[in-house]
Amino acid sequence: MKYLSLLITTLFAVGCSSFAHSHDPERMADLASQLKDISAAVDGTLKFSSEKYLSSQALLLAAIDNDKTRLQAFQNYQLIIEIQDNNAILLLCENEIALIEDAGCTAQSDIQHWQSLNKVACTVSINSSEVCDF
Repeated sequence: MKYLSLLITTLFAVGCSSFAHSHDPERMADLASQLKDISAAVDGTLKFSSEKYLSSQALLLAAIDNDKTRLQAFQNYQLIIEIQDNNAILLLCENEIALIEDAGCTAQSDIQHWQSLNKVACTVSINSSEVCDF
């Protein structure tokens, strides 16, 4: 009986742990890399284009030169663009749960929410005034 309870406890621990990391790390790394490229392009377009974009979608399309194939990896996700001052923050979500968040002004992919033990709501948490050099 002692071993049975140990086995059950172990199974619950493994089950809960795998639930928290239910996303394939290789797939998430690929998405993070592509998101980083897109966020840098959006941030650069925002900062260096003389055009004023009426929507984040227009800004996104200008940043990728209207090449929608660059967005195919994100077609089953929500891609949110938030402009803070003159900086772009991109957030990738799935079913209203944050997966990856990136400030276009930084060289690395900023936050891997998908690795969190707790689900994180699909809202931007990066404050560009804290992470972007001016």
